[in-house]
Amino acid sequence: MLSMLALLLVPQTMRADAQRRDSTTHKTLTTELRLQAQHELPDMRHRMLSSAQPVEIRQQGRYLCVTSRHAQLLPVYSASGTLYSSFRLSKGTNWLNGLPRGSYFINNRKFTIN
Repeated sequence: MLSMLALLLVPQTMRADAQRRDSTTHKTLTTELRLQAQHELPDMRHRMLSSAQPVEIRQQGRYLCVTSRHAQLLPVYSASGTLYSSFRLSKGTNWLNGLPRGSYFINNRKFTIN
């Protein structure tokens, strides 16, 4: 009960960051409060990350050629906006292959693998 009251006192902008489970009673927060928090911050639910450093991406058939000046991780998102995988890039030219057919978002650009 106390944790539910504390959640209501949290500013609306921070509700989406609240934990799904209360750490003291180990009870799941009500679905209504979670949906309310998601409804108030719709843009935070679908934020896609991009690479830390700039990369150049070219598509050649079913392969993606990714050129990077730094070793880094490259997040790849499915068409629905969920994280598909993160690929480790080395400095220089990297070839990504083996992605199943479909559409992907990489660095906020859409790529379609046929």
